Amino acid sequence: MSPKVPLLFLISGLPRTGKNRAGAILSKYFKGDHFALSDILKKETHKYYGLSEDLSIFHFENNKDVPNEAFDGLTPREAYINYSETIIKPKFGKSHLGELVLKRVINNKNKRKPSIISGVGFIEEVLPLINCTGPEHTIHLIITRDDYQQPQLVDSRQTLGLKGKGVAELTIGPADEIDFIARVERFISQHF
Repeated sequence: MSPKVPLLFLISGLPRTGKNRAGAILSKYFKGDHFALSDILKKETHKYYGLSEDLSIFHFENNKDVPNEAFDGLTPREAYINYSETIIKPKFGKSHLGELVLKRVINNKNKRKPSIISGVGFIEEVLPLINCTGPEHTIHLIITRDDYQQPQLVDSRQTLGLKGKGVAELTIGPADEIDFIARVERFISQHF
């Protein structure tokens, strides 16, 4: 891996804007480790509701906005948010999900392999990760859609503003889809 490739890619954006797809593309191109903070949250939420540990974290993906008996009538999305906001954060702190993946990021950093994390939405969760790799080795990609209309979804994540933390930020819109990697590479060459 070229020393210019950031060690940490943080991908944020509103629901259904293509964060995981962007992460998968980056991971393949830069030979990185792509995962989502929500993967850990889903696993923990499933455990809380007594669902089988064999249940895939993607089991509810196509119906995450449909009320489900497995979550006492909440939609899976609402259950994940509820668990995060009412159980995890009060009990373990706002940085807990970031701290859970810190070992993975450290391992990747030691191998000079980028960690590509999609679905980040809280500064407190990503600060331990940024502190690990250093803001000078971190890029924040903000995925947008011009035609995006906020669906009737409850989602507590925010679009992160990390420039004040010394992190380079790049906004990717629909016009960038065709040359997505070329745009990211140009940005990296200008900032790293």
